[in-house]
Amino acid sequence: MEKMLKDQIAIVAGATSGMGEAVARLYAQEGAAVIIGGRSEKKGKRIAEEITAAGGVARYYGSMDISRKEDIDAMVDQTLAEFGQIDILSVFAGQTFDGAGLDPDTAYRKTMTVNMDGTYNLVFKVIPHMKERKSGKVILCSSNGAFNPTTPAYSYHMAKAACESLTVNLAMECAPLGIRVNCIKPGPIMTPFWDELDPEGNKRQALFSGIAGTEVPLARMGTPEDVAGPALFFASELSSYVTGLCMYVAGGMGYIYAHGQSFILKNLT
Repeated sequence: MEKMLKDQIAIVAGATSGMGEAVARLYAQEGAAVIIGGRSEKKGKRIAEEITAAGGVARYYGSMDISRKEDIDAMVDQTLAEFGQIDILSVFAGQTFDGAGLDPDTAYRKTMTVNMDGTYNLVFKVIPHMKERKSGKVILCSSNGAFNPTTPAYSYHMAKAACESLTVNLAMECAPLGIRVNCIKPGPIMTPFWDELDPEGNKRQALFSGIAGTEVPLARMGTPEDVAGPALFFASELSSYVTGLCMYVAGGMGYIYAHGQSFILKNLT
């Protein structure tokens, strides 16, 4: 099969770890030139070098903190200067500050700046270019917890709910221009996101086992690669007639059972 993203230029925000990294690697395997967006220069350079060594095309232009509009502007401007186009924008940059030891007001503001404001600023830096070309695919990232929470996470879930609202509003506006906008709603995915909540070790593994056993119908935690597949679907022509969709990628959470129900059913059979 011909590579699904051949000759396309893709920006992936949050690509220096977790879901974003898996998405960037898969896009490159499918023929896209991938721009690695992320704060860690060490990781960004390493991932770009590994993609290149595997025969792909990748760039890391330097630290891109999505909470800094000047970083967003610099990355997008450099992408256009080198490649002249942006075909795909995937935004997987996100962070919770619940375990960072901050006062509530500071934690709230930082959470909204990273997860909501940053997404908005990046999208509206790229969208004018896509409108001009009358072509493009935008993939945003929400969370299962935005509307199907298993535990309260007020500011993070509020910010992610905003990403879903942005998805449907932008999809409606841009559909006549041939631009598709969709959103992934991950469930519990094993990424460095959890570092802020619980240090790695036996306690975390027990937490993962409990979540998988009581909350997820497929009875396992997700991996970044589980998210990369749907992100490729939305970026490719496989989804050419799909826009405005907020898709759960959560092992059945959000579709099949309310939280805890699978545990009850297991113990009744």
